[in-house]
Amino acid sequence: MRIMSLLLKKVLQKQFWSPVAISGIVVFIAFFLTRCFDIISFEQPETATAGETISIKLDIEVLEDKFNPGNVGGTMPVVGFLAPKSWNAGENTVMNIASEVYNSTMSPMIEGAIEGNGGKPWSETLTFMYGTGENYDPTKMEWVMFMADDPYDHNPAYLPIYGTVNIETVVGPDNITAQLGYFIGENDNGIWELNENQDFRLGNCIEITGGTGAPINYCGPEPAPGTSVISPDVFSYNDLLKITFNASLGANEGVTKLSGASFVYLCAEATLNDGTTISVCDMSDKTALNFVGNDIWEITIWPKDIFSLNSADQISMITYNFQDQNGNNIVRDFSTGEDFTMFASCQ
Repeated sequence: MRIMSLLLKKVLQKQFWSPVAISGIVVFIAFFLTRCFDIISFEQPETATAGETISIKLDIEVLEDKFNPGNVGGTMPVVGFLAPKSWNAGENTVMNIASEVYNSTMSPMIEGAIEGNGGKPWSETLTFMYGTGENYDPTKMEWVMFMADDPYDHNPAYLPIYGTVNIETVVGPDNITAQLGYFIGENDNGIWELNENQDFRLGNCIEITGGTGAPINYCGPEPAPGTSVISPDVFSYNDLLKITFNASLGANEGVTKLSGASFVYLCAEATLNDGTTISVCDMSDKTALNFVGNDIWEITIWPKDIFSLNSADQISMITYNFQDQNGNNIVRDFSTGEDFTMFASCQ
């Protein structure tokens, strides 16, 4: 509402508008503005464990349209939730709206449900208008839509409405960090690009631990493809593993500190299931990478051998970096600022 009020003021200040034109603009804006939804604040955890149910609260207000007073009737609020696709939020989320004068449970809208104004799916429209936040890979995120099961009465006698959208969702199985997002509006009128009958907020980045796979920080800078690659793609810690290091692929499309190096060594640490850690960082033939050309280096390891483990020892995680012969120049995962992490994809 605030933006449109300022827009109207600016429009009316134009000296060349005729009374007829001005009245037409006012009628247009009165039609254009319907109900005004605001997300005042939100509460959201910044960490969670894979598979955990987390609670999110949106404090909201519904205001009367000053340009269309006396408008009465019922309409269905809708809430959009930006979450990682791996969470399957449409099936693993429960929502409701609570206030002193209006309460309703909310149900997931069918996939592909059409937004009333633009004629395109709600999720597609929200992605176009608001994007997917700081998450560098939009293909891993999705807008999931929920609609109230009961309409609210926007009779001015009941406005403003101050209430809460309560969200409970089960986080997914992956070790990821991602930014969540929230939208509120109404189903009847859909989304108007210049209208404030809706509101949008980006949440904080939430870190999920205790899950499967190597940690991925979608909130961080996008890692350069191929800086460090493990093959085969699917492996256990009892396999022979080839680690390929491309010294020419660094942060911000630059090169790493080891670009043009004469020698590159692997510095690695294994964490066992009992919490014991074993490090190998001795700049020897055992840890030396082989130069294959064009700033690319390779080493093949058998984890049990390089860490001198016995058959009963079980590895839960391996972290590693690359160093020169003096240990003065070290290359880590620039998307996290920490060592590269290797998680077995099978037992």
